[in-house]
Amino acid sequence: MAHDEQMTRSEERAARNEVSFREANERLGDKRRELDVHGHTPFLCECGDPACTQLIRLSLDEYEHVRSHANWFLVAVGHESRNGAAAEEHGAYEIVAKEGEAGRIAEEEDPRR
Repeated sequence: MAHDEQMTRSEERAARNEVSFREANERLGDKRRELDVHGHTPFLCECGDPACTQLIRLSLDEYEHVRSHANWFLVAVGHESRNGAAAEEHGAYEIVAKEGEAGRIAEEEDPRR
């Protein structure tokens, strides 16, 4: 297997992990709206590490801002996200904009499409 092909598979796996975390966060956001919960809610870090369990507490407005772009992901400060560039920094969390193949996957798998 060529190095480029191996990197592409690794990057795709990371992108799919990030999409899975985003889908879990969407369910958390939906449940919060259903229960009319106010204040900050814990959301999962959407970095590419499948073992990551870091929680980030956001208001619903803050979470909706993250979801305003299909290629944006919520990441705890210090957590790396492959194939992305920091779009915004917000103290305890960052918003990462996915690019390239990871950006394509993020847009195709956007649960709000």
